[in-house]
Amino acid sequence: GGWGKTTLARFVYRDQRIIDHFDLQIWICVSTNFNEVRLTLEILEHVCKDRQEYRDVSSFNVLQEILLKNIREKRFLIILDDMWEDRDSSGWDKLLAPLKCNQVTGCAVLATTRRNSVAQMIGTANAFQISGLDKKEFWLFFKACAFGNEAYEGQPSLHSIGQKIAKALKGVPLTL
Repeated sequence: GGWGKTTLARFVYRDQRIIDHFDLQIWICVSTNFNEVRLTLEILEHVCKDRQEYRDVSSFNVLQEILLKNIREKRFLIILDDMWEDRDSSGWDKLLAPLKCNQVTGCAVLATTRRNSVAQMIGTANAFQISGLDKKEFWLFFKACAFGNEAYEGQPSLHSIGQKIAKALKGVPLTL
């Protein structure tokens, strides 16, 4: 956690080129509570103009049919943030089935996870590992944030403390 997966996904989600490209943008925080009905309802909140269409529906299959009807013929981006479930791929297959039935080209699913096993399970086309900045670049960035100038060389005691903090942060500027 804390490496910037969600932050990076947010930048993608809010980018004007993304907004212009997709008919629907859907953001779902999955977390550790994987539940097909809950997640389908959350997706429907993004794609249905009228909640009456699904409000009193408890059947997963009916919810999925409503979802399919509302995304058919639309280009969508769905972000599944903070995915943990990697034990049962059938649940994911059921959840994503209506999305895979869409015949429109250019749809995309972006998932963030801490686990490589999740990326493998959902069949990720391109998995990206996020890592921290290299030590030299991070130290310059840290000095700019902490001292207001990346060229700051004053007070050696502050430098020593700053370098210890930078080392502990392991090149991850998002925690600053």
